[in-house]
Amino acid sequence: MSLSRVARLTVVGMVTCSGAPSSGVARATDGLEPIGVSMRANARGGADVAVGDTALSQIENPAALGLQVTRRARFDFTGQVGFPICRWRGPLEEESSHINVVPLGSAAVAFPVGERWTLGLALHSRSGLASEYQMRHLLIPFMDRDVGARAQCFNIRLNAAYDVNEQLSVGGGLRVDFQRSRFSTVLGPADFEFGQGRAVGGGFQLGLLYRPRRDVTLGLSYWSPSWMSDLEGGEARASVLGIVPLTLGDASIVRFRLPQRIAAGVAWDATDRLKLVGEARWMNYGNSVLNDTPVRVDGLLDFGYPLPLGYRDQWAFMAGAEYKLTRRWIASGGYHYCTAPVEPGNLLPMGSVLSQHHLTAGIRYEEESWWLGMGYGLGLPERLRGNGRSRIPLAFDYGVSELEQTQHILFAGFGLSW
Repeated sequence: MSLSRVARLTVVGMVTCSGAPSSGVARATDGLEPIGVSMRANARGGADVAVGDTALSQIENPAALGLQVTRRARFDFTGQVGFPICRWRGPLEEESSHINVVPLGSAAVAFPVGERWTLGLALHSRSGLASEYQMRHLLIPFMDRDVGARAQCFNIRLNAAYDVNEQLSVGGGLRVDFQRSRFSTVLGPADFEFGQGRAVGGGFQLGLLYRPRRDVTLGLSYWSPSWMSDLEGGEARASVLGIVPLTLGDASIVRFRLPQRIAAGVAWDATDRLKLVGEARWMNYGNSVLNDTPVRVDGLLDFGYPLPLGYRDQWAFMAGAEYKLTRRWIASGGYHYCTAPVEPGNLLPMGSVLSQHHLTAGIRYEEESWWLGMGYGLGLPERLRGNGRSRIPLAFDYGVSELEQTQHILFAGFGLSW
C-alpha cells in the first residue's frame, strides 16, 4: 500500500475532530452546540431563543438584548463540566475513553444605549472534544494503538438590538470563530497522526423577539454558516503496521465551513409562578464541510481528495418549565431531543454523536442585582453499532464495532446587573 493511499484515506479523521460531533465529547450536546448557552437555559432543556433572561441569551438570539423591563447593564457567566462514560467495542477488544472531564464556558455583557438600543459582547465555547482510546485493531493486532482527538471551538460575538416598539425587538451581530484540533487514528494497516491544526473565520446572526401579549413571547433567530480559512498547520505522520512513522507534510481541510442554524421558540408566563418554554432548532449539516470534505496534503506527496462524510441535517426539540418556589428561589426542568446526524456506516471512535434524549434540572437564587444557580444534565445511555461495513475507506474495524455512551454534565452560573 502506497503512502499516498494511506495519507489520503486517513486525513479524513481530521474532519471529525475539528468541531464535529464526537463520541468522546464530554458535554450535553445536540451536535456542534451545547444544549443551552446559559445556566438558566441548560436547566430548562436548552430553550432560550424566546426567553432572553441573561446577557448570554444574545448568543442564541441577538434580539434578546432588547425588550428589557429594566434598562440596566448586566454581565452573565456560565461554566459547565462534562463527565462522559464512553465505551468502544471493537472486533478484538473493548476500551473505555481515558478522557473523563471536558470543560466549557461562556460569558457576556449587555448594556443599553439610549432608550431603544442595546449593545452586547459575548465569548462562547461552541464545542469541546476529547477522546482517547488505546486498543488493538484487526490489521495491527499485535500492539495497542492510540485512537483519539482533542479539539476546541470558540467564538467572539458583537451584537446589537433595537426596540421597534413595546412589543417588537430586532437584533443582529457578527462573530469571529476560532478552531484548533489534533488527532490520531487507525485505518486498516496504517495509523495516522495529525498535529495541532487551526482555522479562523466568522459569520453573522439575526433575530427578532415579539410579544403579542404581556404573558407570551415569540422568538426567531438565524445563524449564518461559519466561513473559515483552511484548517491547517498540523503536521501529518503515518506508519504502516505501527512501525517506522514517516512525516508526510502539511495536511489541511480546504474551504472549511460549519453549518447554519435556524431556531424558533415560545415562552408563556402561565401564572405568576410558572413559566413554560418550547423551542425547535435546525442545523444544516448537509451544506457544510461535514458532508462534502475537500482534503489536501502538501509535502512528501501533494494531492487533493474530496471525501464525503455524509452528515445529515439535524433537528432538535426542547420543552422546559420554571417555577418560583419562593420569591427568590426558582426551580427549573426540561427535556431535549435531537435527531442523530450520523448513520452507523459513519461510526468512528471520535466522530459520532449518540445521545438523543436529555433530561435537565436546576435551581437558582435571585436578588434584584445578582443571581446564582447550578444544575445537572443527563444524556441517556445509547448505543451505535456498525452495520457490517464502513463508508470510511479502510475502516474495517469500525464497520463491525459498537459505541456505548452516557453523558453527565454539571453546570453553574451567575449574573450581575447595575
